[in-house]
Amino acid sequence: MEKKGEGLDTIEEIKTEETNDLEETASEVSSEEKKLSPEEEKKQKVIKEVLDWVKTICIGIIAGVLLVVFVIQRDNVTGDSMVSTLHSGDVIFTQKLATYFHAFDRGDIVILDGEGMEGYYHSEYLIKRIVGLPGETVKIEDGKVYIKPKDSNDFFVLEEPYLDEGITTYVMDSGIEKGYDNITLGEDEYFCLGDNRPVSNDSRLLGPFKYSRLKGKALIRIYPFNQIRIF
Repeated sequence: MEKKGEGLDTIEEIKTEETNDLEETASEVSSEEKKLSPEEEKKQKVIKEVLDWVKTICIGIIAGVLLVVFVIQRDNVTGDSMVSTLHSGDVIFTQKLATYFHAFDRGDIVILDGEGMEGYYHSEYLIKRIVGLPGETVKIEDGKVYIKPKDSNDFFVLEEPYLDEGITTYVMDSGIEKGYDNITLGEDEYFCLGDNRPVSNDSRLLGPFKYSRLKGKALIRIYPFNQIRIF
């Protein structure tokens, strides 16, 4: 019985040694397969660098598209309705975040979509300044703008330091006929005027702008370069 047991031990030892030899051989073969020549290593390095660049460029393009679609856009000013704050040919950046959070306030310079409004026959956006907020009553009288806040019985004269000296505000007869000289705004309406009142086509003629027509808020003028300004 003892001899039989010794024979089994010997067989097991041989099998173990053979298994170890096979594992070592496989490991050596695998190492040889993984080992690359200097040229192949250089080629793989170049490929990796190219892929990294492509990845970076793709991320940049996607980020840029998202930025333009949802956050910021460039707008060119045409016309003189915002002189002397803005002039025709000026280039501004407009931020769109305000449209998502209803973050508009009196005095903001905004981009407006007037297409389809009675009295406006162009497809281009307008650029104006907010003077009346939702729920307020706006009255234009004696060359001045008066505001009656929501839930108030009293008007106050709107101070407008951004207007050129001597600029007054009046409403044309067509606007008066529509009641735009004394109007109470709805809960989603804004009264917007151009700074150059004598030539501006704005809420005095077109009426109030609904919130859905506000497309962005002026952030900064980037051109002319010697007149860069944050609004």
